[in-house]
Amino acid sequence: MLLKTYYWKYIIYSIIFCFQINYSQELNCQVKVNFSLVNQTESKIFDELERSIEEFLNSKKWTNQSYKDFEKINCSFLITVLDFTNSSFKANIEISSFRPVFNSNFRSNNFLFKDNGVNFNYEPNQSIIFSNTKFESDLASILSFYSYIIIGYDNDTFLQSSGLKDYMSAKQILDFSSSFSNSQMWLPSHNGGRVNKFWLIDNLTSSNYSPIREINYNYHLNGLDLLIENQSLAKQNIIDSLIMFDKMNRFRPNSILQQMFFQSKNDEIFNLFINYKSSTEINNLKDLLNRIAPFYSNKWNKL
Repeated sequence: MLLKTYYWKYIIYSIIFCFQINYSQELNCQVKVNFSLVNQTESKIFDELERSIEEFLNSKKWTNQSYKDFEKINCSFLITVLDFTNSSFKANIEISSFRPVFNSNFRSNNFLFKDNGVNFNYEPNQSIIFSNTKFESDLASILSFYSYIIIGYDNDTFLQSSGLKDYMSAKQILDFSSSFSNSQMWLPSHNGGRVNKFWLIDNLTSSNYSPIREINYNYHLNGLDLLIENQSLAKQNIIDSLIMFDKMNRFRPNSILQQMFFQSKNDEIFNLFINYKSSTEINNLKDLLNRIAPFYSNKWNKL
């Protein structure tokens, strides 16, 4: 039986909510702008962009939840500039967030997504302004869209289905942006019509993919968070959560959420189960992993 202390984060939220009105920010985000691919010797505009984005992400209050400093969600934005002309940028963005594991110093990579072919404008000394009720700019919308998803992903791993309200906030941003932005990157056809912002938020808000959000919850709360207290039970719970992918594949094979899960978790799963139990059990696990995440077969076959 899981200890009630696994809900420590939400207990703290509730206590703080009762005794204070001001809320602290949710994100502790590091931003890196890589401009090595463009022919620019002057770094000032890129350094300023990096500082502006980091300040925007870390200073804005995104929800009405209250976070202490140690509860803030560690995350990163790696922005690789592909093209820069005047104030117009084209870039690839890799977004990552990390979740602490209960009673340990380990941080699990929770959300990992690569958004290719992003377009936005930025000028020196420009403030990044975001509104919940209208479209302001592509840059503000991109950053806010992923901020809400990061928060939703984090919430989903502590309390089942608690991230939906954050995903709906991200969806509202996408709806505004697809209507008022001149960029095609908000449309379902972007990047070949499969791995993009539209389908990411579509999957996160659709009941068809709610079992994957349940997998994410069970993997973390009933698996990783239990490792210190009961390693055997924790690993079995993780296997049970992975088996749910096998069932999902019959109806929704190789979804974007499933791809993201294994992009962020493949090393972690391998390290958890290297030399795991008997040859029969490890072979059963390898068969399962090869069915649900065949892209990593070379790794699974080394278990």
